[in-house]
Amino acid sequence: MRKYHSSSRFYITDSVISVVMIIGFGFIGATATENIAAQISVVMVTTLISLWFVIRTRDRVIDVEFKEQFMVVNHIFKSTKARIQYEDIVALEFISVHRRPTINKIKFHFMGKIESIRFRTVAYGPEFIDFVKWLKSKNDNIKVSVHPPDDYMNHRLQEEYGFNYRKVPKID
Repeated sequence: MRKYHSSSRFYITDSVISVVMIIGFGFIGATATENIAAQISVVMVTTLISLWFVIRTRDRVIDVEFKEQFMVVNHIFKSTKARIQYEDIVALEFISVHRRPTINKIKFHFMGKIESIRFRTVAYGPEFIDFVKWLKSKNDNIKVSVHPPDDYMNHRLQEEYGFNYRKVPKID
């Protein structure tokens, strides 16, 4: 059996760059003034924003492994693992943004509410179609979508599951 897995470790790089930029702006702001109160407040705000980025990154960095019976979500910087049954998955989104890594977003039911996770795409091109087929064999009710709608992956999915173009209203 072929196993699928992915990760969201790219958030680490984004957060490190953001924190360095914030600290740089804070340093510039603190050295631009001679008022001690303003310098202290700039340092405090810079520290709070940097801590917020670190905490946010800690919660977002995960490894995802698709096993035969369930999906395992392992938080890298926390000692928590979650098992998500394929029956609980509601939607799978393929998100391709210019100059960013292509990511997948999965929405699922967890403890009575709908949660979502983002991670790098599991596969590209025909391998992603195979992954969608494999995932739909586990739960046929999963809604698969592609963002932006004009991405090539949307055409490939429609080739597999049928074309559904938007209807254009008639103009009299």
